[in-house]
Amino acid sequence: MSDDVLTHTLGQFGMTGVFYCVSELTAPWGIDLPPMPGTVLFHLVAAGTAVLEVDGELVAMGPGDIVLLPHGTGHVGYSDEDAPRTPLFDVPRLEQTDRFERIRIDGGGTPTTLVCGALEFTDLAVGRLMASLPPVLHPGSGGRSAWLRSTIELMADEAHSPLAGSSVVTTRLADVLVVHAVREWLRTSSPERGWVAAVRDPHLGAAIGAFHTAPERPWDLPALAAAAGMSRSAFAAHFVAVLGETPMAYVASWRMDLAAQLVEAGGLSLAAVAARVGYRSEAAFNRAFRRAHGCTPGAWRRGSPLAAANATPALVTDQSATA
Repeated sequence: MSDDVLTHTLGQFGMTGVFYCVSELTAPWGIDLPPMPGTVLFHLVAAGTAVLEVDGELVAMGPGDIVLLPHGTGHVGYSDEDAPRTPLFDVPRLEQTDRFERIRIDGGGTPTTLVCGALEFTDLAVGRLMASLPPVLHPGSGGRSAWLRSTIELMADEAHSPLAGSSVVTTRLADVLVVHAVREWLRTSSPERGWVAAVRDPHLGAAIGAFHTAPERPWDLPALAAAAGMSRSAFAAHFVAVLGETPMAYVASWRMDLAAQLVEAGGLSLAAVAARVGYRSEAAFNRAFRRAHGCTPGAWRRGSPLAAANATPALVTDQSATA
């Protein structure tokens, strides 16, 4: 079951580009990038070299190297240690679309081309997975398979010679490279704590997988422990030790995050959303939603551009009861 959860998660990244940028730089150059919480940042060296400094950690990058920052951590990229550092939004840029742009710094020296992006994801499990990853992933460049080299080369070609639809192609290729970087970390790492450790655990993974598959079921501690094949006390203690929260806190948190997604999407009535996440009483659902998100489901939906675009007038009507 643990493999099923991870495989499903890797297949559900649902990445969307906050922005993509091709940077054409000649040394000396330096760019100071601010934190971008809730995003995954990546840098790909299409040509030349670069150094990233993330929380004091230095990562040297060469042609074809990709670095992933799963937590959207602020960092600095530069050609050499003494290069001036320009804040990202002060760097001259040419906006090609609302999500794709090119920037240039001409220091007159050795050239470097970077393809960079800030990505968001929609799947809840992906959020849990990303939170379990270290601040920096650097798969390196040695021993790449032919398909990966071809993917990197294609992205570099799109950076150097953009055509109609380049931003779409770049988005799809970035998905592949991000999944590759995460998969490499999963292949070589064995964390003892966190979400990845939990879903890899034969007992906890079975319970988490069963819950994710059917969050509408009346899950309680005995039901989760039964899915894990453990006693209630042993399961609860093991869950807290690995994930740092109780099983029922995990269930409640997951359900409310899922509810927020479903409410925002606008395709279901609020009563149907309540049932989908395991609430038989819409009033109880409203109270739980307000505790988790600070407003009623109806207010959340009214504030969502996605729901306004996708929902019928009947669905955007506030059906929530007063908590």
